[in-house]
This record gives sequence, structure tokens and C-alpha cells, in this order.
Amino acid sequence: MAWAPAAAAPAKGAASAHRPKAASFGLCADQMLMMLADPSQIASLSPTARGPLSAYAQRAKAFPINRGSAEEVIASGAKLLLQSDAVSPTSAAALRQFGIKTISIPMANSWPEIDAMVRQIAHELGQSARGEAVIKNMHQRLAQLHPTSPTNQWPSIIYYRPDGGGAGAGTFVDISLKAAGFRNLQSLWGPPQWGGIPAERVLRQPPDAFAVSYFDTSNNGTSILRRNPLLWGQARTRPIIHVPGKYWNCGSPLLVDAVELLVAERRKLIASPTYRASSSRASLSRSQRPSP
Repeated sequence: MAWAPAAAAPAKGAASAHRPKAASFGLCADQMLMMLADPSQIASLSPTARGPLSAYAQRAKAFPINRGSAEEVIASGAKLLLQSDAVSPTSAAALRQFGIKTISIPMANSWPEIDAMVRQIAHELGQSARGEAVIKNMHQRLAQLHPTSPTNQWPSIIYYRPDGGGAGAGTFVDISLKAAGFRNLQSLWGPPQWGGIPAERVLRQPPDAFAVSYFDTSNNGTSILRRNPLLWGQARTRPIIHVPGKYWNCGSPLLVDAVELLVAERRKLIASPTYRASSSRASLSRSQRPSP
């Protein structure tokens, strides 16, 4: 991640009023704090910061851990709490009494929303210049990765979560798939958001590839496909792209890492001698697509 060295650079002295000391609770909040703050600003992180879904798991070992209690945050000297997992109402009330500002990380499901979220958090941390650098880096990388071929020539893909759900329009997974040059069939067919495509629909018009990701500690990303004979009948003859959950556990600049992985997989897919026949089946016009 190109912005990581800047965020991890040593900072001398204590955090100032201009750059307040901050704690975080929740994985997305942890990662935004480590991405944007000076080390001297980081009072504590939640336990998920060191877990397998954290892109900064090694870096997080240098900082104290909190369990989301008001006592821990107050004792740490933090003046700001970033949260992506809600703290209890009692803790929130206690933090207010001690003058600690709580900022909820907004759900970002588009690149402009990610820009706005980064700017908001960077401003609160007194790190607006760093926030702008992160945004610039993200868009430069996206521009380099975006395919030059027409959209209707992109390979098609369907994403499945372990619970059988997917990712349609209005999700950060969808914008990542599109940024990598894939046509997300759920975005074209529906449903929007995090519902999934029925297996029967996939049987009638299989994608060129499947994408799977587990948002826990399991590595068995294909289990959702294997559990359904209809899905597995299609998936076992097509590429299955495994995207580590740490690359896209929330809408943030870290999505670019998922896009880079997906671009590499797309390039391998279109170089395959069997790709042309497969893609012709998935390139039906909207009027030719089978009804649900």
C-alpha cells in the first residue's frame, strides 16, 4: 500500500491539540486511524486491529488494545474515538461527559463516498494533508488499473459470500469488481446491495468467473459453491477468484488492493485459450438475458 510508509513514519513528541490523540473501536476505524494518524496520536485500537482481517495487523502490535469501554478510552488520554462498531450507550454517555468526541465511520460504497470519509477522518485527526495524499494515491492507482477495453467486452463475474449472499449495485464490492474490469452480473440483474443471485439463474447464464471471500478466519472460500450442486456444477469448470477479506472488509482506500488482485486474475482469465467461448455466452444484451 503506497501510503503506508507515510502513515507509519515515526512522529516525535506527544499529540497536540491540533492533532488530537485518538482511539478506535472496530476494524474499519482501526485501519483508518493507522492509515491517517501519526503513531504518537494512536492511544489504542480494538482487538480486531491485530486479527487476520486487518491489513495493518503487524503495525497494530505496537499499540495498546481496548475493549470498547469508556474507562479504557478515558484512561488512554484520547480526545477522539473513531468507531465502526458501536460502543454501548452507557460508554458513549460517559465519553461525552469527559469531553471525548465520538466519530462514527460512515459506510462508504462509492469512490466519492470514500473520498469524503477519508477527508472527514483526516480533518478530525488534524491530518488533512495526509488525507489528500491518500485520496490522490488511490485515484492514481485506480486510473492505472482501469481497463481500456469497452465495458461490454469485460469478463463477467458473480460474487458469493459464505452465507450465500452476494454484492450488487450500491456495495463497495461492486465498485471494486468494476474498477478491475469485470461485469458484475448481480449489478446488472439485481438484487441491489447484499442479496444474492439464485443458483437457477446462474445455471441459465453462467459467468466467466466466480469471486469468493470469507470475512472470518476460514480459508474455505469455495464452501458456499460446493454446498449447492447447481452452483458447483458451473464453478468447478471456471476460475474461482479468492479475495482475502482484509482487502475489502469495508469501503476504504484499501479496496485498491482488492482491485489489484482482481486485475491480475482478469488478465490471466482473458489470456486463457478457453476464454473466448465462455465470454460469448456471458455477453448477452439486456434484452436477451433470461428473466429471473
